[in-house]
Amino acid sequence: MLKPYLAVILDSFHAAFASRILWVAFLAIWILLACLSPIGFREDFTTSFRVRDFENGTRLKAMLASALVDPESSDTAVAKIAVATPDELKRQLERVGQGDEVRIPVQQIADALNQLLTRNDWYDEQAWRGTSQLRERRELESTAWEELNESQQQRLGRLRIEAAVPGVFKSRSARSILLTYAGVDFPATFAIDKTQFTTLINQWVVPTIINWLLGFIVIFLGILVTASIVPDMLEPGSLHLLLSKPVSRTMLLLAKFLGGCVFVFMCVTQLVIGLWLIAGMRLGVWNPRMLWCIPVCVFLFAVFYSVSVVAGLRWRSAILAIGITCMFGALCLTVGIIGGVFDNLVTGPARIRDLALSGESLVASTAGGGLVRYDSFTNRWIDVFESDALSGDRALPPVAIQGGDFLVAQVRGGRFNPFGSGSLDLLLLSSSNDWEPVPSLRLPTGTVWMDRVAPERLLAMNAGGLALTTIDEVRQAAGEVVNVDKDAIQSTSPRETADPVPDWIAKLAGMMGGATSGFQEILPREVTLASPRRVAVSADGTAIIVASAGRLFRLSPSSVAPAVSWKLDAQIELDGDSTQSVVLACDARHVLVARAKEPLRIFDAMSLELRATIDTDDGFIPVHAIALGEQNAFAIVDGQAKCRIVRESASARGVAWDLSDAQGPGEVETVEFDVDTGHLVVVHHVDQIDELPMELGGSGSLVGASVRSIRPSLSKWRLLDRYIIGPLRFVIPQTGELGETVAAIVSGETTMSIDQGGASEEPQIIRYRILRPVVSCSMFIAVMLTIGCVYFATRDF
Repeated sequence: MLKPYLAVILDSFHAAFASRILWVAFLAIWILLACLSPIGFREDFTTSFRVRDFENGTRLKAMLASALVDPESSDTAVAKIAVATPDELKRQLERVGQGDEVRIPVQQIADALNQLLTRNDWYDEQAWRGTSQLRERRELESTAWEELNESQQQRLGRLRIEAAVPGVFKSRSARSILLTYAGVDFPATFAIDKTQFTTLINQWVVPTIINWLLGFIVIFLGILVTASIVPDMLEPGSLHLLLSKPVSRTMLLLAKFLGGCVFVFMCVTQLVIGLWLIAGMRLGVWNPRMLWCIPVCVFLFAVFYSVSVVAGLRWRSAILAIGITCMFGALCLTVGIIGGVFDNLVTGPARIRDLALSGESLVASTAGGGLVRYDSFTNRWIDVFESDALSGDRALPPVAIQGGDFLVAQVRGGRFNPFGSGSLDLLLLSSSNDWEPVPSLRLPTGTVWMDRVAPERLLAMNAGGLALTTIDEVRQAAGEVVNVDKDAIQSTSPRETADPVPDWIAKLAGMMGGATSGFQEILPREVTLASPRRVAVSADGTAIIVASAGRLFRLSPSSVAPAVSWKLDAQIELDGDSTQSVVLACDARHVLVARAKEPLRIFDAMSLELRATIDTDDGFIPVHAIALGEQNAFAIVDGQAKCRIVRESASARGVAWDLSDAQGPGEVETVEFDVDTGHLVVVHHVDQIDELPMELGGSGSLVGASVRSIRPSLSKWRLLDRYIIGPLRFVIPQTGELGETVAAIVSGETTMSIDQGGASEEPQIIRYRILRPVVSCSMFIAVMLTIGCVYFATRDF
């Protein structure tokens, strides 16, 4: 029964193999594989400094300059480094230390530091005694300098420099990948280890190859070769011969369609298998999931070939079939570009990132660097600062304070640069002033995060330190009349010191990110902040938990003067990758530490002793976490836009911690806990809000209906996106999005985390569209083949 159809498929295959274009494509594939086969890699220590390694070049310049001109700093580690730099750079730094405006390129400083890496004469063990000493540095220093090889010496030199100038460099992997070609090193170096290198290939390189090399070149060549199969079948002699056999027209057309797909399957198979062998044998990336690219590419070809088949049936011309298929491809590309524009410029910037609530008032920062306030009368989010994906601005997380007011700030041009384009003013947002932001104190230079410490104080974190001020002083600086505790102001404000600070010293302090007027530095001398860093404040304000470059610290106010000094109570070194971003949450008894693809860890809030380890999914990426009051529980949002509940529960074996999914809305953006009501506020689907009662069921998940729901009215552009662009993207197959499907299949993950470059402590999360392109493409193929079969069965040829 199937023999006639198999003969038709084989005949289509033979017709395709007779094409000269096919053999040109085969030759091109073999040449490409031959050119890629000498590629390789080697792994070495991350040593040399590069411009993109600097997170805060201004702070580094100021620290070196200050160490050169300040006699009291002559015995510090920073001074040892500054003195060892080349004479020309030292002269420039001395001028900076004297208050002159001197432009020193970051590349010049990087070159100077690189010259120190293979030398040991600038290192003084006593000077470095008070610096942060991670496990890797301790292991290298346990061996004599002369016994280390050149790479190890350079690595140790880099670690010493990074420890001496905290808050300057971005966190980099200890190992780097260097690509080679025929044994010769490429000039480019990837500061990532083998695991990150494998992830890069699976999540970026392979999808790019599918989208461009296979998705356009091979598919286009396949259409050129197979477009003539159906028109040739309709030739009078050929068609009459086929119809004289016991075959149905529908099955005949489907057999021809399958024959064209088998041809492309043969072409794609040799290319993908060749790339898979090169990746495994030359790059050490043996990933069998990469072979799933073969059926995906054939599936992608089937979308375009279904158009070619119908066009060939209607006009009986291979040229017209190719032309109409190309126009269809252009339509898919155009709709995809328009959809991407709406995602990146309309929906994306409006996503809520951080929420602050005070009573019925809601203020939030957005992914587009804006700040919005919810207006219940109009049921809209009102812009305080406009969200714009192209502006490059960054809004700090808003902070709710007593009286229903908020403290906010926006860094102009600060999305990829923590300093932005100028000074950063703290703004008071109040209903009494019709929600117009009123300037107050100037925040410390490069502030990236702020939060409230107890009801009456505000904490600000920048690249190198923590600074504290009082809410009353913030209000007074904004022009409000308040009863300010004079002693508190004196203890928190450097302006009240007995001796005036020279202008050039104040300028250097500002460049280094020191506390500005009205703020007091509280970071103990033995604690340094380095990337990646994160801070969490306990609800009662009695503790600050600091995560910095793989270390965890607990700070508490001294019993003598809480506003003046904070002391270090406990510190530990975290297991795992110290370059991974950290998500923290803290309540009165416990500290939650979460990192991507690592188990969750629960520590004692007083001693920082490990209390529990909770296994997570392989692709788990934490985004945001909060403590849920006094319930010994935490809510955490992961990269899959799910809200998870981590809580302490009693079992037969004693106290245990478990992780479960929270019931409620999906597509979660962020969560916040309302202390006044005890409710969990969930932001989901861009900017919608549900307020859920904190009732934990036996499984640890939230139960109970929402007590308040906010479904804000959409702007005209978002209405256009929802009711026109969205349906259009579903009807017209989004072949370009199949690259995301490939990335998910090959990597085995549904999300990808991208470092923001140091300007933000939160990485950007990209969620792959997996099912939508598969469903839309499958429905399109089914519709086109149905149209072709009906047309072929009902027409007299």
